[in-house]
Amino acid sequence: MNEGYKSGGTPGGKWGCALAAIVGVPLLGLIILLSAWGDCASDVSCHHDPNWLLILAALATAAVVGFISRALINAAIRRWTNGS
Repeated sequence: MNEGYKSGGTPGGKWGCALAAIVGVPLLGLIILLSAWGDCASDVSCHHDPNWLLILAALATAAVVGFISRALINAAIRRWTNGS
């Protein structure tokens, strides 16, 4: 009975995805919140459009966190299971 579905991916991949979401969602929320705040004075334009460069940077940061944590966790699991 041990031959059933064992889910896809590695433990590092699952943890990496979770950590990327934990880092990325607050960053994106903060960027959206900060871009919504703005001084709407007569000579200053209001900041109602999201800053796409900051959003791209937040997504890249989340991806880097996800990939690095995935690699580190998978390496740690490999070392632990090999007994090194």
